[in-house]
Amino acid sequence: MSSREGPPRRKFGRIDPYCLMAVLPVLLVAGILGSLVNVLLGLGCAVFAGLILLFDSWANRPGPLPPEPDPRPVRQPRPPARDPGRPAARQPARGPRPPAGRAPVQAPGRAPAPARAPVRRAGPPPAAR
Repeated sequence: MSSREGPPRRKFGRIDPYCLMAVLPVLLVAGILGSLVNVLLGLGCAVFAGLILLFDSWANRPGPLPPEPDPRPVRQPRPPARDPGRPAARQPARGPRPPAGRAPVQAPGRAPAPARAPVRRAGPPPAAR
């Protein structure tokens, strides 16, 4: 899809407030130069500040408008009604369990996990004399 297809894009957008941090000092310098040095030099700086604002507005132009949404509400499909007297079909939450009494199968190339030592619990504190 090329940039010429679809709805037209606006030419300019909002001016970024941080752009004014660059433009206002340039306008101050333009005023000082225009009043003290040369009027044409001050006008040149003012035109430069205007070009900064124009570029910022062009860079912040909004993208193409999204298509209009359908005014009809979207209906979600209802889940099938469940008969209260009949239990729901049970699905296994995990894969099949290994038969009881057998140790789990280790992956080839891996050593079995070492057995943990039992936790030693401290007895009651010694009696005070």
